[in-house]
Amino acid sequence: MGNILIRNLDEDVIAAWKKRADANGRSLQAELHAELSAAVKAERKRAALEIAARIRSASKPELLGCEGWELIREDRDSR
Repeated sequence: MGNILIRNLDEDVIAAWKKRADANGRSLQAELHAELSAAVKAERKRAALEIAARIRSASKPELLGCEGWELIREDRDSR
């Protein structure tokens, strides 16, 4: 695990984060850790959803000329 040091934050910013941490029953460090982790998780989810949307838009089932179940049935019948 790494460490981060942030210098020269306004006292108002620090006070706001301390207030938020107290409201959530956490230390300032735990609050910032949770927020940073959640931000990374949200960004990863957004990126994954974007990739999924691109894949969905690239795969157009109407170009197959039939429904998916028809392809499955045809494959099963060919065995």
